[in-house]
Parts: sequence; structure tokens; C-alpha cells
Amino acid sequence: MAGASRRTQALRLAVALIAGLACGIFAAAHAQVKAADFYVFWAAARHWQAPYDPAVVTQLQAMTHVTGAWPFVYPPTFLLFVWPFGQLPLALAFPLWTGLSAALFFWAAAHLIRPVWASLALLIVPPVVLAVSPGQTSLVVGAAMIGGWVLREKRPRLAGVLFAVAAAIKPQAMLLAPIVLWGEWRTLRWAAGAGAALVLASLAFGPGLWLEWPKAVTAFAAVVPATDRINPSALIASPLWAAALALLGVALAWRARNLAGLIGGALCLTPYAHQYDLAPLAPVAGAWLLDVRRQGYGLAAAGAALLAGLVATPLAALALAGALTAFATPWRSRAQPALEAAAP
Repeated sequence: MAGASRRTQALRLAVALIAGLACGIFAAAHAQVKAADFYVFWAAARHWQAPYDPAVVTQLQAMTHVTGAWPFVYPPTFLLFVWPFGQLPLALAFPLWTGLSAALFFWAAAHLIRPVWASLALLIVPPVVLAVSPGQTSLVVGAAMIGGWVLREKRPRLAGVLFAVAAAIKPQAMLLAPIVLWGEWRTLRWAAGAGAALVLASLAFGPGLWLEWPKAVTAFAAVVPATDRINPSALIASPLWAAALALLGVALAWRARNLAGLIGGALCLTPYAHQYDLAPLAPVAGAWLLDVRRQGYGLAAAGAALLAGLVATPLAALALAGALTAFATPWRSRAQPALEAAAP
């Protein structure tokens, strides 16, 4: 048994290294060639004293010939993770960020997908490709969310810390964590404590950034309607519609009580999401497809649609959320020996 476990861990490591190397090489070949979201992260990290100053992006646009709206609207806690990369040349920082993000994501994904080597198929899945290409944060957030979920029973303290990391980067991704993790108080306490510690640590960049961040988010909200989004709230600009979607998201989170509920539910609540924001759900979808007998054809079909890139519009995202709500079975009522045994 121990030998099999060591072989599994070695295979997971191999998957992570292969994916990280492949994505790092891709980023190195495309650095300075095409606009990437990571450019904005890198610029904000280099100008950490005033990352929300529009002049930072203006300077970046002049340097890289990027056009369009590229504001930095991440919370100050994100600077804790991206600051080291901002001290490196862009041509090095971009592939390093992308390679490390991919390695962490595929390491986590390999804890969900059986057989482990099948995790490498995620390299060609549209939501993952669209996260890798611009150096998005979805892979790091997904790695933290999946890692926290896998570890939450055997190592709840570490799970809480990982959930806090995900929230420190993309708070909207963890909006429904208290519902999904209801009853797992140790994990939630550690998540809250780690989150508070990250906020305190971010004060090193200047407490004034926490006053600037809401202003940056408000300014970005004016740009959101003109962007290409997949979140269902993009269908109708109405408070009633937003309230209905919020209820759907909460219902999905409470009914599923798993990663699908956490990710899919948050998609219903957020006013801004792209296809790459579904990357954290891709390993879960892969697990559905490879275990149709246990998961059922409903989840398998929803997973196939996501992995095929069909969930690329607000209507399709709404259909996905509806399918997850309809076919979800509460995690605790279903035997999941493979996933529960995946924690180290």
C-alpha cells in the first residue's frame, strides 16, 4: 500500500513537472509577443506603492503596445504573491509565473482525476488554455481551492490556509465557502485566521491601498458591461435578475456542498467572469467524466460541455449552473473513497 502511494505521488509530481515545463516554455515563447493579463500584475508589483494608479497601466501600454481597458483591481493581499515576480524582468517573470502556476494546478488536479496521468489532458481544455495563455490567476486559485478541499478532513488547518490564499487572490471565488464548508468549523476558523494574517501582512505595502482598492473596483464596474463575460448576470442588467441568480448560487452551494457548488455558485453571484474562471472546475469535470457510473450521466454531460469549451456565454454558464443544481448530490451522502484518500 505504501509502495503504491509513493508511486502515485511520484506520478503526480511528474504530471506537475511536465505541465509546468510545457506552460513555462509556452509563456517564454509568447512573452512580449501578445498582451497578457500577467503584464498588469507585473506592472502593479513593480509599482506597489500605487498599484491602482491609472498611470501604471498607461506606462505599461506604452511599453508593450497594449490597448483597451487593463486596470489592476485585485485586493492588496494579491501583491504578497506577485511582488517577487515584479522584481524580475518581464521576459523571465512571465514564464516563471505561468510555469509555477501550472505546476501547482496540475499537482492539485492529479489528486482528483483517476488515472493520474489523465490530468495532462487538461493542457488542451479551453478554460485551462485560456488561463495559461495570459498568465491568469485562475490556476493558482484553483490549486488552492482543490488543495483545500482534498485536505479539509485529514489536515483541516492546512486546508483553511489554502482557502484563505484563494480568497486573498480572488475573493469572489470564495464567497460561498461558509455555506459549502458549514459544520467544518476548524477549517473555517483557520481560513479566517490565515485570511486576517494575510491582510495584516499586506499592510506592509501601505494601509492606504485598502482605501484605494474599493475605488478601483468601482471604476472597473463601469467598464464591465462592455467586456466579454460568461457570468449569467451579463444576460440581464436588473437587480431582480441579480437577486434570482444569487439565490441560485446559494442553492447550488448548499445542495452540492462540494467544489462544484463552491465554484459554480460563485459564478452566479459575480458580476464579472471569463471562461478562464472555470479552470478550477475543469479537474472536477474530468473526474465526473472518468467516473460516469458513480457520478451519473447528468454530471458527466455537464463536465463534457465545460471541458469542450461550450460554456463560453452567459446563457451556457446559466445552463451549467442549473445542471449542477439539478444533478448535484450532497458530497457527504455519497461514498468518495478515491477523493477522500487522496490527501497526503
